[in-house]
Amino acid sequence: MEHPRVCVIDDSPAIRETIAIVLGAEYRVDCLTPDDCVHNPAALAQADLLIVADDVLRTHGVAALPPNRPILWLQRRSTTPPSVSGPAAALNRTFTPEDLRAHVRDLLTQRTQPPAALVTSTLIDYPMLPQEAARLARRAAATHLPVLICGEPGTGKARLARAIHALSPDSRFLALAAAGCSRGLLQQAAAIAPGDLTVFVGDVDAAPGEVQQLLLELLDCGGLRSEHGWHSVRLICATADAADTLARAAKFDKGLYYRLSVFPITLPPLRDRPQDIRPLAAHLVAELARLLASAPLSLTERALDRLANYLWFGNLAEFETVLTRTAALATSRVIDAGDLLFGYGRIIPHAPPARAEPRGAAAPELASEAESTETVDLIINELAHEFKNPMVTIKTVAQYWERLVGDEAGREQMAHLTGDAVDRMDRALENMLQFTRFGSPAPQTASVNALLAPCLTALAPTLTERRLILDYRPPESLLARVDAAQITYAFENLLRVITRELPEGHTLSVHAVATSPAITFAVSGGHRPLGKLVQFLDHPDETETALPLGFVFAKTLIERNGGRMEIEQTTDTFAVTVWLPVTREESAVGNGKTANLDS
Repeated sequence: MEHPRVCVIDDSPAIRETIAIVLGAEYRVDCLTPDDCVHNPAALAQADLLIVADDVLRTHGVAALPPNRPILWLQRRSTTPPSVSGPAAALNRTFTPEDLRAHVRDLLTQRTQPPAALVTSTLIDYPMLPQEAARLARRAAATHLPVLICGEPGTGKARLARAIHALSPDSRFLALAAAGCSRGLLQQAAAIAPGDLTVFVGDVDAAPGEVQQLLLELLDCGGLRSEHGWHSVRLICATADAADTLARAAKFDKGLYYRLSVFPITLPPLRDRPQDIRPLAAHLVAELARLLASAPLSLTERALDRLANYLWFGNLAEFETVLTRTAALATSRVIDAGDLLFGYGRIIPHAPPARAEPRGAAAPELASEAESTETVDLIINELAHEFKNPMVTIKTVAQYWERLVGDEAGREQMAHLTGDAVDRMDRALENMLQFTRFGSPAPQTASVNALLAPCLTALAPTLTERRLILDYRPPESLLARVDAAQITYAFENLLRVITRELPEGHTLSVHAVATSPAITFAVSGGHRPLGKLVQFLDHPDETETALPLGFVFAKTLIERNGGRMEIEQTTDTFAVTVWLPVTREESAVGNGKTANLDS
């Protein structure tokens, strides 16, 4: 497989050469001066990631940089990184090799398109939009005129704005909250890459008076001026209110309303579109089969009736989530009403009916089935606990909605709380989906160090952020016979569980057990949050405290691969030891035939 291509743009030969040395083993590295990048656009176009000195902005601008490309800014000062269209991060020029590699890996991971993304051209057509809204959106996309999108949360206002922009004459897209829209921010965005702008302002009904005046000025003038010259600006605004409600709002400028509503597009709630449910479901399951690279899906009449009769509190967003979850976890290509996973209670689909076994079938298969059922029940229980606290947060925000949105601090607090809650649920679901993709292990001989190294590399940003110290002694010669992907995934989850509970400044020790393919993860001090893991292993039926979902996944996969997990806790130390099945070579060690092992 060809290595990803990294292009370094910096005026320092030392910086360029150092980055080429540090990254050269894993990536193809091209080094350019700021002047070179103007004369060698091919190198920029071929790059998978750009590493750019931030002072390039002051001398050359970044108009020549390709859009939607991950950028790692090398900063001379502690300033806010510039806004760009693709993934971006900042790194001080006094970087360490570890920090550089971690940032590059993270940005290249973000480069890939999210798996559930739909094609832009379909987002602006029926059945994703009602017929009338689709016709208006197509007309709007062919112009540079203002658009006002009205609809409840979840109807797809922001996504429609991006779809209109994508089909419009070439410009850059900038999404802003109404409270955060300012002249300085727009001028900064224009200065980063000169050109036309499509500015999407969400919740425009909440715009303060000064923001409303700025929007009126943009509409009157058609754009704004920056140090790079004149920039045409197209406004697309959204509101959860109906258009006539916004027109009557006492605090909203009537002139602004009439100027914005050249193309007023209303996205009705999904519960008001029962006639569109069947074509919408057919369209989405076809897209999901393509995105998941699976065989075509079909929905029974009973499933379609259930979809049509549900009230869809989250509108189109909830509809897509239910179908995506169902398609990803389906055990059959024909989806019946009982297979639809709405997210209330059961998440794991019903298992398909068991086939009749011939008389005298081996008993271990029955034990395996019982163990599998127990694991599924445990995962469902822990997933419910994972979701419980975020849901309480969201309900609390909803309860105090009016008070929180009354001032800027309240809005920021609301965004922070709900964002963290949704992110936590999203991580739990993504982790669960990855776990469900693992089937029966495919054992192979693997170095224990090779299983651990990528996990510890991925953990490096967390260790740095939390100021945790890693004491790692690589077990170079230890070999185990396991499914490498499953055990690596288990180690990742186990490390996340342990480090999440550690106070700042503590040390995590990762050491090999000298006489066997086993790894001990140890931390100093008696940490009560980790003590519940000991209680579970000693008395699994008596544990009342919810376990971390990652621990359940790790334990399940380690045991599925023939290993075991032991936990010890004293007043001074908490340690988890993972024992893995030995290879023939390691068995020989135990019989005294060889002793070539590193501790």
